[in-house]
Amino acid sequence: MPPASDYGLAGAALHMGLALLVILALIFAAYWVLRRFGPKLGLGPAGRGGMLRIMSHLSLGPRKSIIVVRFLNGKSEPKDLVLGVTDHSITLLTEDDAPHDTAAATDFAAALADKTSRPGGDAAS
Repeated sequence: MPPASDYGLAGAALHMGLALLVILALIFAAYWVLRRFGPKLGLGPAGRGGMLRIMSHLSLGPRKSIIVVRFLNGKSEPKDLVLGVTDHSITLLTEDDAPHDTAAATDFAAALADKTSRPGGDAAS
């Protein structure tokens, strides 16, 4: 077998290309592992135990939006803050207590269907 220097320019290019493919495969494998197991290990936005979490975002126009932020305070109940955000300011629009069990919270359409389908005129009250 000839030494590596005898392969010439094509051999060196092939060697570099294979090394690049191995490095790219390692980067993609690391990305997949972090996406898959990162939140369980406390890495990334979903796994952080921070005080603020963005629950919802509604864009109203260029650089103008309404954001619902959950404020997690260890001393009291969590609160949902509705903020108006522009380029120059952030304004508190309203504040509400966050539901204790988000799985038990129903959406608006289900609550409306429940109220309108009850017999006995419950919808008017």
